[in-house]
Amino acid sequence: METPLEKLNAKTFAEHLHTKFKVQHDNSTVALELADVIERDISPKIELFFLVFQGPVSPRLPQQIHKVEHDKLGTIPIFLTAVAGDAEGISYEAVFNRCRKK
Repeated sequence: METPLEKLNAKTFAEHLHTKFKVQHDNSTVALELADVIERDISPKIELFFLVFQGPVSPRLPQQIHKVEHDKLGTIPIFLTAVAGDAEGISYEAVFNRCRKK
């Protein structure tokens, strides 16, 4: 069952730092670790935060919406973009920029 993004925020994700998330890609499962949650307070009306995931060198996930699965958070549709990579792995970023709930 998909978890609506509206129910998740930076604090929710921060509670799951350094835990594993799974992404189905082709015929395999890619394990990503939530490495960082970065929150920016730019306006009382805007909620802005970034998630940084660490993944393996291969396979490299394409830039697109992925169904990311977590044991506690469920299945979440998240747009992931590869932002860095080296011999140890690839970093992916997800950006959330939305109006705050009243």
